[in-house]
Amino acid sequence: MLVFGSWAEYIPMASLAAILIVVAHNMSEWHAFVKTFRGPRSDIAILLTTFLLTLLVDLTIAIEVGVILAAFLFLRQMAGVTQTQLITKDIEEVEEDRDDVNSIAKRTLPDGVEVFEIYGSLFYAAVDQFKDSLRLVEKPAKVLILRTRNLLAVDASGLQALEDLYERTKKEGTVLVISGIHKQPLYLLNSSGLIDRIGLDNVCGSIDEAIERARRIMGTEGPDTSSGKSQHQNATTVGKS
Repeated sequence: MLVFGSWAEYIPMASLAAILIVVAHNMSEWHAFVKTFRGPRSDIAILLTTFLLTLLVDLTIAIEVGVILAAFLFLRQMAGVTQTQLITKDIEEVEEDRDDVNSIAKRTLPDGVEVFEIYGSLFYAAVDQFKDSLRLVEKPAKVLILRTRNLLAVDASGLQALEDLYERTKKEGTVLVISGIHKQPLYLLNSSGLIDRIGLDNVCGSIDEAIERARRIMGTEGPDTSSGKSQHQNATTVGKS
C-alpha cells in the first residue's frame, strides 16, 4: 500500500466499479438469502427488516436492530424448548422413551416421593414456567427428586428459582434430592453455596442413586438435613443420568 498506493489514481473508475460489483455479488450470498425464505417466518422477518434498514437507513442501525431481534427470537425459542414435568403425577402417561434404560417408568418409587424433571435451560424467560409446574404438587412430599439430566444451563434467575424451591421444601419438611446434574449447573449451584445447603448426600449422579437415597430418607424418622456426612463420589458422577 505504501509503495503502490499512489498508482491507484491511475486505475480507471470503470474498472474499479466492475471490481466492486463482483465483490458485492460475492458478499451478498444470495443463495443463502433465497434459502432463508424457506425457513421460519420469524427468521424471514428479521432478514427483511435488516435488509430494508441497510438500504433505507444505515448499515450500522440495521446490524444493531438485527442483533436485537435475533436475541429476542433466541430467547423465545429457548423458553419454548425448556420444559418442566411432574413425572409421578401420572407415571404411565410420561412421554419418555420406553427403550431408555433410565426411564422412570421402569422404576418403583416409594410412597411420598415426587419426581420432577427439567428439560432445556433454566433462565429468566423460563422461570415462570418452572414455578407453575411446581404448583402441580398437591401436597408436600417427603422427598422431592429434581431430575436434571436434560438441564444444560442455569442463569442467575434460574438459580434464584432453585433457591426458592429449596427454601419451600425446607419449610414444608421435604428433602430435596438432585439427580444427574451437569457441569455448568453444578458449578453455579456450588459457587452459590446451594449445594452445601442441600447437602452432597442429596446430590446424586443417577436416578437410581436418587431413588435409593429417597428410600434411606423414608426409613428415617424425619427429613435428613445433614450435610456434614458428604459422599463426594456423588458429585463426581453427576450427569450420567
